[in-house]
Amino acid sequence: MVVDVAGFTNPARRLPHLVAVQEGLYVVLEKAFAESGIPWDLCAIEDRGDGVMILIPADVSKTRLTDQFPDRVVAGLRRYNADHARSATFQLRIGLHFGEVYKNKNGVVSRAVNDAFRILDASAAKAALKKSAGMVAFIASDLFYREVILQDPAADPDSYQQIRVEVKDFSGDAWMCLRGIPTPRDLAAQPHTENALPVLADADLESLAGWLADVTVAHPATIVRRAANPNTPIPRSHNAWDMFLELNDINAGEDGLPPALVFLGLVAHQLDGQRGADVTEWANTQARRLRLESRFRERVTAESHVPENPRLHLLIAFEPHSLYENQYWLSYWRQDDPEAWPPNRARVGLVALADLERAVEQVVLAAERTWSDSLAAVMIEFLVPRSLIDLHIHEWEKDKRSTNPRPLRLDYPIVLRSLERMSSIHWHRMWHHRWRLLVADPSPQRVHFSQPSDHERPYQVDALLSNPQLVSSVLSAAPPTKPPAQPGVDEYTAALQCGLPALIWHQDGLPDELREVVDSLLDDEGLGALPERVHTELRGALAASQGSPNINILHGLVVLWDSPERRVELDLPGTSSGAAKESADEH
Repeated sequence: MVVDVAGFTNPARRLPHLVAVQEGLYVVLEKAFAESGIPWDLCAIEDRGDGVMILIPADVSKTRLTDQFPDRVVAGLRRYNADHARSATFQLRIGLHFGEVYKNKNGVVSRAVNDAFRILDASAAKAALKKSAGMVAFIASDLFYREVILQDPAADPDSYQQIRVEVKDFSGDAWMCLRGIPTPRDLAAQPHTENALPVLADADLESLAGWLADVTVAHPATIVRRAANPNTPIPRSHNAWDMFLELNDINAGEDGLPPALVFLGLVAHQLDGQRGADVTEWANTQARRLRLESRFRERVTAESHVPENPRLHLLIAFEPHSLYENQYWLSYWRQDDPEAWPPNRARVGLVALADLERAVEQVVLAAERTWSDSLAAVMIEFLVPRSLIDLHIHEWEKDKRSTNPRPLRLDYPIVLRSLERMSSIHWHRMWHHRWRLLVADPSPQRVHFSQPSDHERPYQVDALLSNPQLVSSVLSAAPPTKPPAQPGVDEYTAALQCGLPALIWHQDGLPDELREVVDSLLDDEGLGALPERVHTELRGALAASQGSPNINILHGLVVLWDSPERRVELDLPGTSSGAAKESADEH
């Protein structure tokens, strides 16, 4: 796939516009790929300034580029353009072709890549997009059209028209389709912005530039997304003045407040003394001029708090496919604002069991690139079905291409969460109740240490865990991937049904040794911050000069830490979960 921003070098675009367009391009493409089930992080990406070349793995079905992707990229571009000033909006041309590609240390060599760029530059496609009000021109090579689009009714082959391409040494046919063409009703509803004036006039900005020129914004991702919206690209520069200029080209939201003005209000809270007072007064004056003063103050007050020690969560879900064995829908929720949940869901697509670790590594590395300037701590949560409860996720690694692959558990607290409980709404009342008890009193006395004798009789373990004072259970053994045939002796499911938010077990059993380690973990603070303490203890055991007697127990320790305050919606097609099926009517 080769992509070009139409009119990127238009003289009306200032540098902040060019930066916004380039970053917006990647936001639109990455989200469209995720929503179409195409693994962006497994593609080879080569930036071209005003566009991008994307080499997509051969095992990705080409039909994903023609039936789902066009609508998703149009939706993303429509969303982006609605948020930005006219000089920062854009149209796209997207070329599709396939063939052999050879990669070496210098880049790629491929006649197919050359031909893809030639059809992208077709004058007929450029002219058609320029004359239309459409958002995207898709240009498929003749081979791609005949072998992929024409064979799939969902790709709407009749919407493509044949065009002639004469570019440099290339001479041949291609097929073009314009997408995102507004209807007459859409055009009538569009505001007339051609002669719109800037909200904040240039003359008003001179003093502001002096106050912000040497200010570095703390928590830039959080501040920008609170000022604008969760999909706004984070400016590369974290200088307050540069960030203000970029946000000044983004349209106001439904409340009428320009994001740049909200940004100033939030940044003013980070400034001390006279400078903070000057920026606050400047922003209040602009809000009064726009007759939005009370709304502005309410918004800034509501958005200004950032925790002193913020924590971000990355929740990665594996949902079994109902038809294909050992195939899982992989998706994730990445928290960029420590006080906002849930973030948008990103879908990686269908992944084989053997490839889950590699796909998770790419998700984690992509998150780290986004969080590169964040000072927040991070926890990684895995939302797993029971069939994967023995997957040993805590042993997975990242940076596998380096000379020093690094275990995930060395950098993050790693916890499991239950897919069955998340899907079973009728279990949630008890779940909320027990979580509130844990938060109010995380005492070690609220932990049940299960014994094999607890489930010798049917429903004995259910009765024990129904004690309303319990919030956690240390299981007598690692839970099996399939529930026991005899009802009433499954301590794992009983704990979930009783609402216990914290479960602990060892992958190899070892109940006596496990109890000793858990007692030491709970000694001072009880269950409060248990995942973080397990993480700290493990790193300390690894760093000990003479080794730690608890190292083997800590290596195999598994923590299910399940907060109902961070629930997510599970709605992927083709998933299979007994609990999900049971709760379908309730959904």
